[in-house]
Amino acid sequence: MSIAQQTPFKGPPQSAPTPSAAPHNGRWSGFRHLLSARMLEMAREREIIFWIFVFPLLLALGLGFAFRNKPADRTTIAIAAGPEAQNTLSLMQNSAAHASIRAEIVDQARAKDGLRLGKFDLVIEPLAPGRVHSRRANRVPAISIS
Repeated sequence: MSIAQQTPFKGPPQSAPTPSAAPHNGRWSGFRHLLSARMLEMAREREIIFWIFVFPLLLALGLGFAFRNKPADRTTIAIAAGPEAQNTLSLMQNSAAHASIRAEIVDQARAKDGLRLGKFDLVIEPLAPGRVHSRRANRVPAISIS
């Protein structure tokens, strides 16, 4: 008998396989095969291991050392001079975040110029007790708080 010929069947005929007797091909088997192929490819090229694992760690360490002693940014706020400016300034100084805020009272024109030039992050215009009008540096429309 040659190799190309089919060998005769020896044994009783089998019925169709039941679902429980079907070969187990798990949900993740394809993923495991793909992952193992990718790992073998990565092991062949050593420079890929450097760029994937070593370089990001070195970059994070280098940037961590470079910027570790940088103090926290302070928000500069200009309070436009007006009837409630001093009250607004005292509210800022008594707030819980007063360490990260630098607020000062300036006239209206200087506040708008400072906001335009980037000297101030926020301009607050007190209107009446409990009402303020604010402008942000990032070109967001003015906000009125009552």
